Amino acid sequence: MVTQILVVDDEEAIRELLISFLQEHGYETAGAEDGEQGLEMARRLKPRVILLDVAMPRMDGIEALRALRQEVPQATVIMLSGHADHDTALRALELGAHDFIEKPFDLAYLEKVLIVKLALSR
Repeated sequence: MVTQILVVDDEEAIRELLISFLQEHGYETAGAEDGEQGLEMARRLKPRVILLDVAMPRMDGIEALRALRQEVPQATVIMLSGHADHDTALRALELGAHDFIEKPFDLAYLEKVLIVKLALSR
């Protein structure tokens, strides 16, 4: 079974790193450069997991998370942030994020989180 993961991050280097890493580990992935594009792609692709950056232009990760919980409630959303504070992390979790990972992140840890989240969402 193929797993679809949507990576939403305005930093192209981070987005491409994650997509490459995930594809090397057998995941089918897509990327979006901001919250608006991510929301549109999530509606169309119905991914099982969404990796969502907090700080983005046009629609930030918190706004996108609110919309995603309404539009694709079955998706597991994992928030990513390079400079979020404790309050932002708590807010994201209260709004339905399944996890909150700070950048720079450990790719091995990210993979473990994904394995657990995907196993639980079957």
